[in-house]
Amino acid sequence: MSIVDDDASLRRSLRNLLSSVGFHVETFDSAEAFLDSGPHGNEGCLVLDLRMPGMNGFDLLSRLKSLGRPIPVIVLTAHGDDVARERSLRAGAAAFFEKPFESDALIDAVRTAMSTPGPGVTYPSGEDVEPSIDSLPGGHMRPTDRPIHFAGGTLGRECHICAFFNDIDEEHRVLRSFIKDGLDAGEKSFHIVDPHLRDDHLKRLGDAGIDVEHAMATGQLEVRAWEEAHLLGDRFEQDAMLHLVEDALKSNAAAGYPLTRILAHMEWALLDKPGVENLVEYEARVNYVLPKYYAPVICTYDLSKFSASVVMDVLRTHPMVIIGGVLQENPFYVPPDQLLLELRERRRSTRKPVSVPS
Repeated sequence: MSIVDDDASLRRSLRNLLSSVGFHVETFDSAEAFLDSGPHGNEGCLVLDLRMPGMNGFDLLSRLKSLGRPIPVIVLTAHGDDVARERSLRAGAAAFFEKPFESDALIDAVRTAMSTPGPGVTYPSGEDVEPSIDSLPGGHMRPTDRPIHFAGGTLGRECHICAFFNDIDEEHRVLRSFIKDGLDAGEKSFHIVDPHLRDDHLKRLGDAGIDVEHAMATGQLEVRAWEEAHLLGDRFEQDAMLHLVEDALKSNAAAGYPLTRILAHMEWALLDKPGVENLVEYEARVNYVLPKYYAPVICTYDLSKFSASVVMDVLRTHPMVIIGGVLQENPFYVPPDQLLLELRERRRSTRKPVSVPS
């Protein structure tokens, strides 16, 4: 069995506890290290912390599910609440414990998990089949069934897009057809915009031939300011925002929309707000959510406002890019497992040593 927790002392304590009752235990200080250690098959059990630098526990649960690795997972966290518990169990966790925990209860949960087949998908043929986009929430169509053409390109399976523009005029000129075509097809449009540009944004949509008043009245077009999304609570919380995106995709599908097209202005990350420094990590983690849905997401960046270093980091988090007004595959894209590990190592290397008075 395996333990994944960034707290070294807790890893040792858990290893000693579980080893004392006969379990063979391996420990890992991060989700990335656990994934890099190779397949763990259908045997064993994983005891997992939720809050860790880089890939967190929810990300790892999602990743294991997408990889088809049915190892039973027991969540152990110091930040437990009803929302975290429900989300963990919904993601496939076999049990949920808050720290501090009772040793006997954890041991019993591990024994139960070790004796129970891991969660998995059984198909009539008995074969393991990769779920198709047709089986995703809302029954979204495969991109090959209804390709999305805009910005001089065609969107395929990868639908997380970063779009770099020099000004707002260029943005609306390039993305006009992306927005209008979706609304004309009866799809949902979900926009997150600079609150100071909201009225201008709606006016430009109207100028493009969109019946904005009707679309918003029916709920087909939803336009939120940053304070209702990324900066809810006057700070940026990665987990809350990822949860908001996933909830929006689920609820839109349940409402009968065949597809959701998301547009997000990203200049909120330039504001002096807690958590905005986690922009790149958040953009990488979005790639754990979107494969479960076929929902085109365009994150727009004003090149006149972001530094070159941030632009380069952000570029590496998106499999697709719009640059020079053209949609294309991104040759600089780095998968989230690899990039999150790099960001974690980067943070470690920039920490200043603490001087101790002699």
